[in-house]
Amino acid sequence: MEQDTPEDVVIRARDLGVDGEHGPLFQGIDLDIGSGFHAIQMPAGRDQDALLLTLAGRLRPSHGTVDALGATSPSAIRRKCAIAAFEDIDDLDETVTVETVLAEQRRWLAPWYSMVPLSAGRLELDQVFGDVERPSPKTRIVELTDLQLFLLRITLALLGDRPILVVGDLEQVRDNPGRFEAAQRLGAVATRYTVVVGVTNPLGGTAPEHTLHDRRALTRKD
Repeated sequence: MEQDTPEDVVIRARDLGVDGEHGPLFQGIDLDIGSGFHAIQMPAGRDQDALLLTLAGRLRPSHGTVDALGATSPSAIRRKCAIAAFEDIDDLDETVTVETVLAEQRRWLAPWYSMVPLSAGRLELDQVFGDVERPSPKTRIVELTDLQLFLLRITLALLGDRPILVVGDLEQVRDNPGRFEAAQRLGAVATRYTVVVGVTNPLGGTAPEHTLHDRRALTRKD
């Protein structure tokens, strides 16, 4: 089922919660996300992943509702949202090359009768990486830096051209300069897509223009 959503709200959550085996992973979340770049601040781990994946339609909420551009069921929300950089979801085989994973993703998305060259996805790679050093096509995944791997996974997610991108915790880019560059590139991507990223700490004053949503301010009850 789909319904109208105000034009300035891309994702709306009301009294949202997901129950885990030993109790709530999160509960009572009220959230409005407009276009642009958004960071959701809460401790990294399964609770943060659960909230982000519920907003993206990959988990069904135990309580409350999510509306993404008028889509309200998880299956409909998934058609609006791409996801990137979540452990055990979009992990990459460390032995393959960058050109291989880009071409394979293009083949997966292309009509069955289309021929997809190995060079597929390089334009999107350039757009996501910007001024960050790009890995060569023959670079194996295991040889990538944290930042390069993070940006490659975002590139793969964007090949599906969905209007919303939900990204796992920024702290997986483990060094401060790398996280700074990652935030800059997410800000650039957010000029074309609505971007939501999980953060353990605020992005700081040097980050691109963004909206920070602190879980403590979003929760009706703990």
